Amino acid sequence: MRLLKSIPKNREFYNEHGRNLRAFALIANIGQLLSAASLSLAVYTLLSDAIAGRGLTLASTIIATAAVLVGIFIELANRMLARPAIRPAVVRNQFADDPEQRKRHRLLTRFSRLGLVVVGSLSFGLSYMGSMDAGELITDQPPAPALDSLALVFQADTAALLAPYRIRAQAANEEFTATAAAKEKAAQDYAGCAARGNGWCKKKQRAILAEIDAARAAYNATLATIATERGKALAQAIKSRDAANNEERQRVAELTMEAETKSKSNGYIFAVVTASGQLVFYLMFYLILQITAGSEIEEELQPNEFNNLPSVTADLKALISHRVERGARRLIARTFGERDRLEAPLPYVSLYQEEATPPPVIAKREPRFYQRSEDPATHETTATAPRALYSTPTTHGTHEPHTATVHTKAPYMSADLREAKQRLKQYKKRLGEHKQKAIAQERKYGEVKTRTADAITNNLEKVEQWKQRVKALSNEG
Repeated sequence: MRLLKSIPKNREFYNEHGRNLRAFALIANIGQLLSAASLSLAVYTLLSDAIAGRGLTLASTIIATAAVLVGIFIELANRMLARPAIRPAVVRNQFADDPEQRKRHRLLTRFSRLGLVVVGSLSFGLSYMGSMDAGELITDQPPAPALDSLALVFQADTAALLAPYRIRAQAANEEFTATAAAKEKAAQDYAGCAARGNGWCKKKQRAILAEIDAARAAYNATLATIATERGKALAQAIKSRDAANNEERQRVAELTMEAETKSKSNGYIFAVVTASGQLVFYLMFYLILQITAGSEIEEELQPNEFNNLPSVTADLKALISHRVERGARRLIARTFGERDRLEAPLPYVSLYQEEATPPPVIAKREPRFYQRSEDPATHETTATAPRALYSTPTTHGTHEPHTATVHTKAPYMSADLREAKQRLKQYKKRLGEHKQKAIAQERKYGEVKTRTADAITNNLEKVEQWKQRVKALSNEG
């Protein structure tokens, strides 16, 4: 369909304001594009955070496409609802001559305005969120605290700080080891005579061992002094490290606060721009309607030749369904052969029928194929009518007329009997299946389940019931 506009009847008003129509339309489109971009960014951020929060991974292209589609949907709804919501405020007393049409027009106007308020609020909210996200994107983020580099520096300083104490401890250890070895060797010189009971040797040996103990005590005191000094130096190094870390964290925190302040400022600027764009869109739309109404330009919606026909999708669906059905029927006919319809449908037995009474059987004639002469949809003349299925007996002058043989037994069983035999066969088959299940359960579990046992009992009763039914129908025949 297409929209036709008439020539402006109020030329003076149109000459004054008509030149602004294109500019107003362009400004409205730009304002709506700003709003769509900001709310698409908000939707993208929300989807990304939701997917990342659940531990899922999804391509950013897919998320961006979904965000753009949501933005197009909201802004398209905003644009479509703007005209029926705003135009009644410009052109009043529409459909005044027809109360019914006026009532419908008011109802559509109210719902359009309600929808415009909902969609507009959603657009403003998402645009604000998107503006804040945009402000965060264009703001340089502060660097992370350089704690790792400070840790490396602390490790290097600690290694350099502890090296002298380790060397001093090693030197004291070597000095004590050498002194103890020399003293022990000197004590061995007096060990022989001390063992023979010489008092002077014993006294000398004890003096040497006492010197070794004194050297060990001095060595331990030296180690304690070295450990104390090393602990003090290490504590001072840790204190310096903590101070450096705190200073680095404070510096990064100050930078973060500055970045957040700048990000919010940029976000507020974007929010004002996008909100102004949305408001300008509504304003431009209102002005365009005012100029159109003031110029007395009449609009006519002209449907095309396909307006009252089914949609292209419906036609395509019907065509595909028709082709598939024809192909399936052609395949069935080629596979199983063609046959005419049966005169009566198969009997229908309800699932909720009481088991005490036998199922009803629909009385019908013997099942056979349609004859073309009996088909009401076939209209044939006498000239084109097919010949009879059986030839009529002819009489000759020298022969006796043919006499048909009278059978004492019906060539076919009755429909009730056939149905009863089918049901008997059906229940016998079910009984056999449940018996096989019972055998398998007994082998596997050592017992038969209650449900299977009940099914066997029920099918046994059915078999006996239908045996009696078949017997009674056979006797009647």
